[in-house]
Amino acid sequence: MYIYILIYIYKFIFHFFFRAIAEGVDRNVLCIIVLLTCQPQRPIMTRIFTYFMQQRYNINVVILVPGVHGVRAFNVRPYTASSCTSVEPVETDIKDGDVWDVFPSRLKNLHGCPLSVIVWDIPPYMRVNWQSSDPMDGLAGLDGLLLRIVARKMNFTLKLMANEPNGLIGGSSYINGTFTGAYKMLRERRANITIGCAACTPERSTYLESTSPYSQMAYIIVMRARSGYSIYEVMLFPFEKGTWLVVSTVLGLHWLVGSRWRMPSPILAGWMLWIFVIRASYEASVFNYIHNSPVKPSPRTLEQALNGGFRFITDHATYRMTLQIPSFQGKTSISAGQPVDVFDALLKAPWKTGAFTSRAFLAAHLVGHRHHRNQLLILGEKIIDNMLCVYFPQGSYFAWEINNLLFNMRSFGIFQHHSQILAWNSMPTTTTDTDTPGKSIHSSKESAARGFAESMSFVLAALNCLMGALCFSIAVFGLELLSRRRRWTGLAWLFERV
Repeated sequence: MYIYILIYIYKFIFHFFFRAIAEGVDRNVLCIIVLLTCQPQRPIMTRIFTYFMQQRYNINVVILVPGVHGVRAFNVRPYTASSCTSVEPVETDIKDGDVWDVFPSRLKNLHGCPLSVIVWDIPPYMRVNWQSSDPMDGLAGLDGLLLRIVARKMNFTLKLMANEPNGLIGGSSYINGTFTGAYKMLRERRANITIGCAACTPERSTYLESTSPYSQMAYIIVMRARSGYSIYEVMLFPFEKGTWLVVSTVLGLHWLVGSRWRMPSPILAGWMLWIFVIRASYEASVFNYIHNSPVKPSPRTLEQALNGGFRFITDHATYRMTLQIPSFQGKTSISAGQPVDVFDALLKAPWKTGAFTSRAFLAAHLVGHRHHRNQLLILGEKIIDNMLCVYFPQGSYFAWEINNLLFNMRSFGIFQHHSQILAWNSMPTTTTDTDTPGKSIHSSKESAARGFAESMSFVLAALNCLMGALCFSIAVFGLELLSRRRRWTGLAWLFERV
């Protein structure tokens, strides 16, 4: 702990000597100012307290006035039941007191004084009802509940301020100190605090005061779940393309050779045996696919998605996170609306589109759209983790007190408790790194009925193929009959060569 001692001698050098020394003092340290005057001069002390509170955001200042009968000490009580942000000097008894008697805690109870808070709508973290008569009742969401708890514990009221421009989510931050939105307003000291899914970044922590991370959110990629194979695709899918090519080649050779040369019996027997093996393998593969009900494969990693030609959509606030990841450069577009609205845009986008978002936004979306659960799929590879902070103007004396409250609440698991309002149970149960994504668990009766229905659909598809082949044969036979007539000489010429 460091205590800086400033000696104030004469009134006329206040703007030069005193302020020059005070500018070199670290923010929010314990300061002792020795006022070398015969009698305590309250206007001078008021100016000193005003400077430290309004310019330096420091209330840990004590003014000592030595006299004949001893040293008198004065500090300030900014938040009392009768006044807010008072800068009037209050005499303190320092006899037989320790350092905490000289610098008492003055922020644990703000006596209902108002603090200006910049808020914006960003479900599920913050929902604001600007028409509510009581600002406390007008806040909802994870961070909204958190702010209400902090306000009750520190006993302050809320003065809600809209972000500038209105409707902007958060704001942008740059390493050169250029800010927009809520962070620009804090930099200009137009508000006391802002909260609402605000990421912890070095740019903001350099030019603003912030708490330690109080929550964590994981960024993921959500894709549309691919449908299962149709029955006709299953009839062709069990064999690779090379296998079908070999079967077709051997069939063609058999047709060419068999039409001009009679195969020996051993070769014909081997041919029949080979046909039996191929048929048994085909039937086993079809049965395996019907039993497992696989879906079409999706990429399992970000690299596979990029190599597969995927593009990504995200909301305006989350887009700032992609600027730190080179893989998303030139492949990401911004979807209008709130972060929870990106999933509606995803379901309307082409299949090779992924949504860069967080699990909390997905869970909030599924609260009102549970039927979308089976339509969405989470990429197996988590992209990045992000920490959330509460921000204040630089040097704000509220940061330390609120940071301690957040630490205690985080230790008791209050954030995990509040997060249960989200539909975590409705999250997609599968990710792309599972062996059989999309496979659901059914009871034995449901599985039997489902398997019987799939088997019958396969039999129906085979019957359709057989009927199609039969129709084709009848058509060929009909054309061959027509070729026998004299008027169809061209058709006769074709069939003679076929």
